[in-house]
Amino acid sequence: MNWRVVAGYLVRTPDGAGRATRGPITGPEQPRSTTQGRPHVTSSLHQQLADHIDQGVIPPYQYSYPPRSAYRPLPEGRWTVPGVWAADLANHQVPELNLYLHVPFCDRKCGFCNLYTVISTDEDVYDAYTEALCTQIRDHAEIIRARRLRTIYIGGGTPALLRPRHFEQIFTTLGEVYPNWRSTAEEVAVEATPSSIADAPGEFKALIDMGLTRANVGIQSLVPREIREAGRGGEDEDVIRRAVHTAHELGLPDLSTDLIMGFAGQTPETWRQSVDELAALRPTTISTYFLTVRPDAWFSKTGAYQYMWQPELYERYDYARQVFLEHGYVQEGSVRYKKPGRGGYAQKVLTFHGVPLLGLGVGARSYTSVLDYMCGSVKPSAAEVADYIRKARDHELTPVTGFELTPEENLRKRLVLDTFDLDLSELERFGYRRHTAEFEPVLDAAESNGLVHRLGDRVQLTPKGFKYRDVLSWMFYSGPVKDLDREYYENLHAANRRARKNMGAAPVRITGVDLREGAA
Repeated sequence: MNWRVVAGYLVRTPDGAGRATRGPITGPEQPRSTTQGRPHVTSSLHQQLADHIDQGVIPPYQYSYPPRSAYRPLPEGRWTVPGVWAADLANHQVPELNLYLHVPFCDRKCGFCNLYTVISTDEDVYDAYTEALCTQIRDHAEIIRARRLRTIYIGGGTPALLRPRHFEQIFTTLGEVYPNWRSTAEEVAVEATPSSIADAPGEFKALIDMGLTRANVGIQSLVPREIREAGRGGEDEDVIRRAVHTAHELGLPDLSTDLIMGFAGQTPETWRQSVDELAALRPTTISTYFLTVRPDAWFSKTGAYQYMWQPELYERYDYARQVFLEHGYVQEGSVRYKKPGRGGYAQKVLTFHGVPLLGLGVGARSYTSVLDYMCGSVKPSAAEVADYIRKARDHELTPVTGFELTPEENLRKRLVLDTFDLDLSELERFGYRRHTAEFEPVLDAAESNGLVHRLGDRVQLTPKGFKYRDVLSWMFYSGPVKDLDREYYENLHAANRRARKNMGAAPVRITGVDLREGAA
């Protein structure tokens, strides 16, 4: 069996049939920082990009740069939270802020999930964690007050597991720190499950009354077998339908839902079934994701899935896009569709545009122009949650892992994330003109492949560019980030091989799905 690297993924050949594992991110060769030979380099990049499109390469969705896999322990004492944000403030003409609050608790672990989550339904733990989170909010009062608060997002995990009194405590604390948050924040969002809305409408209405404007509800599919495959437990298609109807009836301004392409056993027919029914349910926002099974997800650890590279999934993307546009949605991003004037994901859009994000809570990441960081380990555990609660109570939280951003890495961050609508003149504060020999050939290759419009200094994705945006984004990764990412995933792959060897031949089952190596 032969292997080759395509857009950062180690792909098995010659069958090309669609399963690949995460390998070194080599990506396309980056042009050297010189204009000498640029026509040749541009031609080479054009062909590499064209080949990736023709081969149907599907990299993971690019929602952050550098990715978490590039984070490493920070030098002790180099960074303090006030120091990071003071340095960041100097890089922004208009000081703005996105606020992200992480609640790591879930009552089950979905097989494809690699987010920072722990399993707990203990309300005593919720009480202690909420108090710690509120303490951390107060400790960041000066940072929050120094900026215009644009969005608030309570993510996880499953924050909807908290009781209304926990949310009231959080929102009251926000009011102490930033009294007018309800009038200045254009989006106040929480992640929820279908059952947390359908089975507890009174509690969900209480959140709306407190100021909630958006709920992000993971649906993944409306086909029973695929719901079970995702590990969604008892949340069947009836619960999903009731959740959507309940959110409409309660007057939630923005209900965000999602579907996933690529589950084992999914067919074009079952995909069309989910797309058609969800469009008919009329949520204000819909996202469609290619299934990404990273090595730290349970599906990968057990061997049930490797990274699914199925070029035919682009046909499912095309079908969903056509249906949603016909139902009056507009495309906001490579994965997201919204009802004009109502739906969308403001925090994500603003973060991509370069508005910094302050992440509070265990496992939360903060994004600035000088340092992307976490105040704890990237690996979730009950011990880490307990350590967070103690350190928050004692005011001892400080950046411990992250990635220091040079001006060049700031440029790459915007190019990776924000080619939807990017004014290159805005990047001059990070010295874009000094790096045109590196970045312009990639943009030229994107334009010649029909992925972007070049409108003076403005770059905008075409419809084809939305479709292949993640392929283009990989081309802006720096060498150091690729190396760190490769090291991280090589270590995960090695750990998974050891774990699967220890599992032996006995299958591991989650919600009836056979997770024996090779089964899918």
